[in-house]
Order: sequence, then C-alpha cells, then structure tokens
Amino acid sequence: MATSDQTKKKDPFWKWKLQFPKTSSRKQSQPSRPATLLRLLSFGFISTLWFSLALIRLWDFQILRVDHFLQKAKKQHEGVVEIRAARGDIYDRSGEKLAFSTPVDSIGVFPRRVPNPQLTASLLAEVLDEPEDVIYKKLTRNRFQWVKRLAEPGETARIRNLRPAGIHFEKENKRSYPHGAIASHLLGAVGIDHTGQAGIEQFFEKTLQGRPGLRLVQFDAKRNYYASRVIDEPVPGADLFLTIDHRVQVLAERELGRAMTETQSIAGSIVVMDPNNGDLLAVANRPTFNPNQRVRGSDELKLRHNYALSHLIEPGSSFKIVTIAAALEEGLATPDEVLDCQMGGIYVGSRTVRDHKPFGDLSVSEVLANSSNVGTIKLGQRLEPERLYSYARNFGFGERTELPLPGESAGILRPPEQWTPDSMGSIPIGQEIGVTTIQLARAVSVIANGGMLVSPALVRSIQHPGKLDELLPRAIPKRVISPETAAKMRAMMEGVVQNGTGRLAHTQGYRVGGKTGTAQKVDTETGAYSKTSYLPNFVGFAPVNDPSIVVVVVLDSPVGQYYGGIVAAPLFPTVAMQTLRFRDVPPELPVPSRTTANIEVTEEVLMDFTSPSIDDAGTSEMAMENRKPEDDVVWITTPQASASKQKMPTDHTSLSLRRPYAVPTTAGNILHKTAITLSVASRVVPDFQGMTVRQTVALAAKSDFDIDLKGTGFAQNQQPPAGSPAPPGQRIEIQFSNSRIAVQGGR
Repeated sequence: MATSDQTKKKDPFWKWKLQFPKTSSRKQSQPSRPATLLRLLSFGFISTLWFSLALIRLWDFQILRVDHFLQKAKKQHEGVVEIRAARGDIYDRSGEKLAFSTPVDSIGVFPRRVPNPQLTASLLAEVLDEPEDVIYKKLTRNRFQWVKRLAEPGETARIRNLRPAGIHFEKENKRSYPHGAIASHLLGAVGIDHTGQAGIEQFFEKTLQGRPGLRLVQFDAKRNYYASRVIDEPVPGADLFLTIDHRVQVLAERELGRAMTETQSIAGSIVVMDPNNGDLLAVANRPTFNPNQRVRGSDELKLRHNYALSHLIEPGSSFKIVTIAAALEEGLATPDEVLDCQMGGIYVGSRTVRDHKPFGDLSVSEVLANSSNVGTIKLGQRLEPERLYSYARNFGFGERTELPLPGESAGILRPPEQWTPDSMGSIPIGQEIGVTTIQLARAVSVIANGGMLVSPALVRSIQHPGKLDELLPRAIPKRVISPETAAKMRAMMEGVVQNGTGRLAHTQGYRVGGKTGTAQKVDTETGAYSKTSYLPNFVGFAPVNDPSIVVVVVLDSPVGQYYGGIVAAPLFPTVAMQTLRFRDVPPELPVPSRTTANIEVTEEVLMDFTSPSIDDAGTSEMAMENRKPEDDVVWITTPQASASKQKMPTDHTSLSLRRPYAVPTTAGNILHKTAITLSVASRVVPDFQGMTVRQTVALAAKSDFDIDLKGTGFAQNQQPPAGSPAPPGQRIEIQFSNSRIAVQGGR
C-alpha cells in the first residue's frame, strides 16, 4: 500500500486513471459470442420447423383432405335420413287383400322448442290417452323424442288443431290386416319398425320391404332441421299371392272356434289342402291373435305359436293308414284278408296292447274301419321295422315340409336301430312318433292323389313392381305307393265313414273317405301316457273318386268326449262341403228330399231296392214327369242298397230314405203315380249321451231326426231312450248339463 501511495504522490492528479473493481458476477452475465449464435440458430430452426408443420397441416386440410373436412362440416348442418319403401301387399289366391300398408303420421317433439313442457304434456296426454308424466319426461330431454308412433288419424288431426310448439309430424307406413285374426299365424305381424316378426311377414322380409330411399335434411346451429329433399327414391316391396282361399280360411276358423268352445279344448288346428298340387287352402289355429294389435308381454307372444306347423302330436290311429297302405303295397295283405284280432288284445314286447273294444275276425278293411290296434299291429309285424320306417319316411314324416314359414318342426321319427321291443306295438298304431298337422295333411294326400308325395305350398307367386309375376318353384312329386294301392285305400277309408268310426264325417251330397285318431298325451311330470288328456283328430278327403281336398282336424285336450270319431269328425262335413262348393265341385250324391206322403198298403209288399238310381238333378216330382207311361212306378229316396229286399209296413207311415231308386208297385197296394219320400220303418233312436250340442245336431241331421235341446254342455238324458223304435214323426228331447260323462265310442 505504501508503494501505491507513493506513486500517487509523485504523479500529478491529471495523470491519475479512474479504476473500478472487477467482480466475477459481472463477467458471467455477459454471454460469449458463440453462445449467442447457438441460441439464434436454435430459435430459427424451431421456428422454421413449426412453420413447415403448419404449412403441411394446412396443405392437408385445404388440398389433400378437403372433401373429408367439407363433409364433416356438412354433417354439422346436414344429415341423411333413410326413407322406408312401401311394404308389399299380401293377397289370397283370388286377389283378396290380406295385408297392406298405408301412410300415417307419427308424432315427435323437439324439446328445446317447447316453451311450456307441463302444459304441452297435459294436452298431448289427453289426446293420445297416454300417461302425462311419461310425455313430460320426453318433453324435458335434450334431443328429439317420439311421442307416439303410427298415431290414429283422429289423434293427429286434434293435435294439429292445437298447434303446440315443438311438435313434429313424420309420415310412416302402418301395416293393416283387414280381416283381423283370420290367417294370422300364416301372415304373421310386423313390429313398430315395420319389419316382419312372424309368419310370411318375417320369412319374406327382404322381398316385402323393398329398397329404402334417402332424404337429405338440413339443420341450424341448434340442431333444429329447417329443410329437406329426397336424394334417392325408395323402391316399393313386392306383392305376394298366396295359395290360401280366404273363404275357406274364414270357414275353417269359424268351425274351429265353435269346436273349441263346445269341447273346451286348449288348442287345435284345421288344415285344408289340395292333394293334387299341395296348395294350402286354409290353415286355422287356436289360440290365435290379432296382428293389428301390438304384443304386450310374453303371454300374448305365445299366441303367435303356429300349432299346425310347430306343435307335435302323436297321430294315434290316423297313422294306421300308413301301416295298412304299406302292407298292401308290399303284397303282404289284401283288403279282404281276414285277421284274427284276438278279442282285442295282443302282447308285444313287455306289454299288452288292447283295442277299444273286443274284436274277433276282421277283414283288413274292417280293421281300418273299426280302428283295430291288434289287426294293425299284426300288419306292422309283417312289414318289420325297416320297411315300416321306410314307408313312414316316404309318407313325409320325420322331415320338414319346407313351407316358407319360420318355426316349422320336423317331427319325431326314430330310426329302427333306436326302437325298443315295445316299438312294434306302438309305431304301427301312431305312438312313439311326433307329427304336425301339416305333415298329416301331406300324408293323407298321398292316398287321395293316387300315391304321390307332394310338398305343401303357401305362396303361389311374387309380383315385383314393373315386372312379370315370379312363380315359386315346387318340389317334384315322389311316388310312394302305386295308383292301385291308393285306390284300395280310398275305398277302405270310405268304409270308415260309412260303417266305421268316422260316421259323423258323413257329408251330404259327396262320397268321402277318412280316418279317426285318438292319441293319449304324455304327462310331462310322469313321462307316461295321460289318462285324462287326449288328442282327437280326423283326416279325410272328398270326393272319393276324384279327391279335390284333404281336411285334417286336431283338437287338444277336449273336456268330456275325447274320441276323434266323436269330437273331431263332425267338423269335417261343414268344412268339406262348403269348400267343395267354393271350388265348384258338384255333388255326386243326390240331396235327400224332405217331402213325405202316406203310403196305403192293403197287404205286405216286397220292395226291390236294387233298381238303378236316378240322376241327382231330378227331384221326386221331376222323376214322375220323366216317367214312361208304361212304367207303373213311384220314385223314392233310399239309403245305399244295404239290402235288396225290404217289407213295407202295413200301416200309414211317413218315411224318409236317402238315395233315389225306382220301385215297382202293384196297383191298389201303393198310392202310385205320386212322388213320395220313404224311410225305413225299423229305424231306432240314436244314443246322444255325452255328446256336445254340435255333435248332437250333426248326428240328428245324419239320422234324419227332429230334436228338442234343453240346456248346454253335454247330453245327459234323452227321451225316447237310445235304441227305442222310432215311429213316424218322432221327436227326441235331449237334456244337457255341464257334467262330464265318459262314453265309449269310435276311435
């Protein structure tokens, strides 16, 4: 320090230098030149990179994906809505409309446009008959809500008059079934979205729905649409023409409904089919439903079960036609061959199979007519399991008919290797197998049409808009039995109706053939056959010489009488006779005349009933007009000539018989040159006990008796008693009640 001070003293002040202290911190705050340059380069690089990325992104937005972003922008203000095409109509074979669609309004709401949700909900609830709180919830949500789809025209008109804010009306197609529940199981139904949910509506969904169109809708910033235009017109669906005859369908539905009420059955079906080409003319089911009404709950959904197509039953004795036809075809039996029916019992496997009543010797024809289990089992044993199974398959059992309907069952027919020793005592008589009513109709058609298996058909053609009708292809018929065997079976089945268990199927004016069946239902709890629940059925065809129709009737668990010949067979005459008239099939038998006259006889006269019958066109009076002068005869109507000689009574008698014959007379013994109607004086009062009102009326009409009915339910008492001689003009008084009487009868 001394040296420094000395220096200062030596030099003058003007030579002194101003100096400041240098600190290390000041040195660090001033960056070096290389560091500054690095920072500038980094900033420039990052800026360039960012700008390049922005340019690339802008290039992508504006050039590469401009269409994509334009469409995305449009979606915020535009939308494409599908336009449903008009659904095709469904017609019967003659052009009767069975199902069609009409445009109606559906009512929706834009909640944000509703100024007073509570008031609007109250108004809509009153008009639409809907809960107010449910509508209010819809009015207080953010997005568009449907208030009621497919509203009634009256409801739409009232709401339009009220003009509530925010309400929107949209046209939609509503499916209508003008005949209600008629053929509902065939037609099916559609849901709220207008798509098929059952029946033909479901199976032919793509054909009926057509091709939808497109509508462009424009929205504002609040998603409220303000304009729209059609950009693709919809193409209507095709129309379907069915094989069903609406008149026959109504008839079958009506008769089945009556039978269900009278017998208190839980279910049933009637199928009417043309045996020659497989056309289904009617398929009636119970329970049923109305496709115009929306299904509410699982119980109503069960009503859509197609009993004739999906429900399996044991055919019982109706299956005997297959066993007997197979035996005839194989040359193992003839209609006249006599079988020992062992007084109604045969041991097979581990059990004894019995007849409904004891039979001794019966011809094969009588085995069928009397529905003998023993006789049929003996014929089945001749066939052996393999051939019996083969014929059952050839008759169409154990496979689907391939009808264009959802839910068809193939049935149950086990191959022979799965049979037990008891099976040959069951399968020949229609047990241990499961069939549908449709399958039964197809099997009977084999006999009716001369031995060919035809496939049932439900849709005849499809009519596309602006195109020719498209005929649906059909399976080629297959030969099952020879025409000769089929003819023998038709004659034998006619005997079932004339002399056997199917007498109540007699049809006025027509020769008919048929077979009765009564199957026991299986108890689901025990697995054994029920002793209280039965499945009576009847299968038949008419006319015998040239069958035009096959009719199958099935009832499920009737109360009271349960034999097929008693509860199912009586439905056949009405359905068959009316259907034949609809199809312009003329009667082949004369209709009995109701004219009566006294016959004055001074002595017993032997009458000849074997003379040729007159033409059906001639009544008694017409026959007298056509009588030759040299013919000293009178014309009468008589039953089929079961006896060639009968004696006339010696008192004044009013008589009534069925078929017209010429009867030679002796002048002075009969009031000749007069048209008269005669009946057998030896007739007796039928047994009506246990029958329903319907069955009683049918038997009385068949027997030509006048009756007085009292009460409802089942016949309990009658006067005169059954078996009593019936004097002229005798009326029968029958008392009914709801009590059940088990009466043995035809199977």
